[in-house]
Amino acid sequence: YGDSLVSGMSGDSAAVSKEDVVAEFRRRSLVEAAQRVFGERGFEQATMEAIAEAAGVAKGTVYLYYPSKQAIHDATFAAGMADIERLIQEHVERATTAREAIEAFVTARTEYFQQHPDFFRIYVAEIAREVASGSADRRTCHVAVDRQTRSLQTMIEKAVAAGDMRPVDPESVALTVFDMSKGLVGRRLLIGSKWSVERDAQFLTDLIWAGLAPTRGSKR
Repeated sequence: YGDSLVSGMSGDSAAVSKEDVVAEFRRRSLVEAAQRVFGERGFEQATMEAIAEAAGVAKGTVYLYYPSKQAIHDATFAAGMADIERLIQEHVERATTAREAIEAFVTARTEYFQQHPDFFRIYVAEIAREVASGSADRRTCHVAVDRQTRSLQTMIEKAVAAGDMRPVDPESVALTVFDMSKGLVGRRLLIGSKWSVERDAQFLTDLIWAGLAPTRGSKR
């Protein structure tokens, strides 16, 4: 990304672009450090000093990019959700059937959180905070869930229309798969699993698909 942004520019434009790339790299480094700190300590116990130490910079550098602990927490949450949304979309769009799309969705979420357990703790805490705060403050997670499930819902809509799936509500199915995948992730991180991510995802998909597959003779 940095090379493509800078290439082909000269003079002041190139200098500005390089500064932008450096700034973006610094923000990403700070967010990665913040993810570790918030994941390990939670929001209340995390400090800007701890984030600076984890990033290997002075505390003033953190404040240069993020004016408060809430600001860097929000940026950390947004960055993680963007990463997982992109991963889900890439996985689901490669699927050719609704069943494959469900398995791809479960696999993508499970793999991501398995590799980023600190972010999973931030994610669960943010959902709990928004639920506890009342309806007026729930927009962030609501939008994130909608963006994550959109590609899966589209695949399910096509499968229902083609008769490749029972006549179910696509949104409800997508949200149910979302909920069940979160349970799988939590169980794997809490007590582990004797199976690989792929096998766990396949097993869960088999259970889900048993209730969605068209009955004999029902497919158009």
